Amino acid sequence: RLFSLHTNRRSPRSLLKQTYVQRNGELYEYLTDEEKDVEQEIKNTEVESTEVAAELEKIVFDQVIKHRKIRYDENGQDYSFSRKLDDRLHGREYELAIHVVSPFHEHADNESILRMQTMGRDELMVLLPADARIVHDILMYKRTEKYIRQNISITQQDAVKRILSEKGLRNRERYADLQQHVQVLIGKAKMFVGGSDIDIGSEDPQTRVVRAFHELVSRAYPNLRMLRGIAYTENDIAKCLKHSEQGLFGNDVTGLAESEQEMLSLIHGNSRGGVRTTLKSLLERFERKPYGWYYAAVLCTLANLCARGKVEVRDDGNLLEDDALERALRNTNRHGNIVLDPQVEFTASQVRALKEFYEDFFDTPAQVGEAKDLGKAVGIGFQNLMHQLAPLASQSTQYPFLQVLGPVLETLKELAGKPYAWYLTELVRKEEELLAMKEGVIDPVRKFMSGPQKGIFDSAGKFMQAQEPNFAYIDGDEPAEVAAGLIDPECIKGNRMQQLKTQLDSLREKVTARTEAEIAGAVETVGVLKERISGMAEFSALQNGQQVELIGPFNEVMDTIKRQQLIAVIRDTLRRFEEVGYQRQLSLLTVLAQPEQPPFAVGEAVGAGNAGEDPKPELPAEPKPQVEYVASRAVKVSFKKAWLADETDVDGYLESMREALLDEIRKGKRIQI
Repeated sequence: RLFSLHTNRRSPRSLLKQTYVQRNGELYEYLTDEEKDVEQEIKNTEVESTEVAAELEKIVFDQVIKHRKIRYDENGQDYSFSRKLDDRLHGREYELAIHVVSPFHEHADNESILRMQTMGRDELMVLLPADARIVHDILMYKRTEKYIRQNISITQQDAVKRILSEKGLRNRERYADLQQHVQVLIGKAKMFVGGSDIDIGSEDPQTRVVRAFHELVSRAYPNLRMLRGIAYTENDIAKCLKHSEQGLFGNDVTGLAESEQEMLSLIHGNSRGGVRTTLKSLLERFERKPYGWYYAAVLCTLANLCARGKVEVRDDGNLLEDDALERALRNTNRHGNIVLDPQVEFTASQVRALKEFYEDFFDTPAQVGEAKDLGKAVGIGFQNLMHQLAPLASQSTQYPFLQVLGPVLETLKELAGKPYAWYLTELVRKEEELLAMKEGVIDPVRKFMSGPQKGIFDSAGKFMQAQEPNFAYIDGDEPAEVAAGLIDPECIKGNRMQQLKTQLDSLREKVTARTEAEIAGAVETVGVLKERISGMAEFSALQNGQQVELIGPFNEVMDTIKRQQLIAVIRDTLRRFEEVGYQRQLSLLTVLAQPEQPPFAVGEAVGAGNAGEDPKPELPAEPKPQVEYVASRAVKVSFKKAWLADETDVDGYLESMREALLDEIRKGKRIQI
């Protein structure tokens, strides 16, 4: 049944296509009828293109290239890469990539297009040569695998099971042949990087890919040469930091390596732009294009800068040195909090200028002389001043002029968070503005809030709040003037408070005088009413206790009026007493003045009765109706004119009033005057 590709006269490919034979390596064999049926069904099995691509990707990257990372010989470091097959990413994406183009690719036969696609991309393109066999074999492998998986467990015929088992065995052999064939294709593949061909002499597929990848690394990371081929490890961090103690480094920039100058330039640039440089951001910057520096190289380069005194490292604001610095550099969990600042050298004039500013702005001489400590002291001073002014600003509702502290606090907040070097180099640009702010706002506010002027303001505010209802009863502009003075944002300056005090004293005198006059008038009115009721004959006939009961409310309302501070309350208290309280006392006087009715005897006869008849009890006299009192001002007088102009008008009005009063009296009422 077996025959060779070279011994059979008929075309094996035509026999294979007609399902008369099947290929096994370089040999073909004829199929039985049952095998023909199974083979035909396998060929008719549909498989997804993504499954075929995934299988080819496994063969290429897992069985042939076999690397997840490729070591770069120049520095001995491993570089990860993305795995791409026919423009499709498989797995995680990295900055570098190996892109294999198979015969399945739409442009597999157009080399120029593919070469152009590599321009501007950080990838190594591996172009497999055109090969119909790999296309056929990978499809047949996936079709056979799928067909066997779907039918091996459901078929009932032993012959078919045997055929499927043989198919599975031969499919595994086909897979092994595929691996070898792909190796051959990669050994003959063309390599492109950045639009250029990469000529690799070796035919070993893995060696060719690795060497071409080295070319990709050198082109993608041109600044990798700055490391001068030195192979760093994390253990070298401590050695680099120890150089400062051993005095092996100078402080001049000209002695820095190219890699150190590049890193220091970045840190300086971020500092000038107000951008905070963290160790995490530094690593991310130099591990990517155009640097490609590995983790240990970045840390050792930074350690060299620290040893040379060019960079300061802080963790949560605390300066790190010696062993603490080494631990921080190694602790990956803290890299996001490690802040890098350039160490700046300052002139004597810069230090002297900052000292003078400190003394002028904070009203105390600086206790430190070294540039770094002085810069820190200024930052702390701004922070402390902000904490002192913040409670004052929170009282702006009570003291409106304190709203001027809002912009001041914003300025102090911005200044308090600066690096110490900023105060020595950049603060001079804001010096005049800050000193003007101190003299124009900060000092006046603090002097006002801690001096007697605050007492004047508080006194005025309390008086205005308590006496505001009385202002409607006095003449003059003092209420408006005092109110305007309390909301004046400039009231803390000059003699504004003395002017306010003068206006307040004048207003207080007027209010006091008016209030006392109202109290005196109201007390006098109640006194008149008290004298009237006391002078009545009915009052004189009462017993002492009853007289005290009648007079008591008059004394109480007078005491109440004397305690009042608001004119409206004084008037309302008097009105209510006149309309209600006084009438109540008059009614009480009427009741108390009525003689008591003697009790009647049950057995006494009323008039002459017949003998033998029961005597009738004596009935009590009916009580007199309660007298109703009407205030004289409540009596309505009918008069057609709005005012009295002459004697005739007066006589007419008096006659109308007389009739109105008599009308009320005829109704049994009494007129309260």
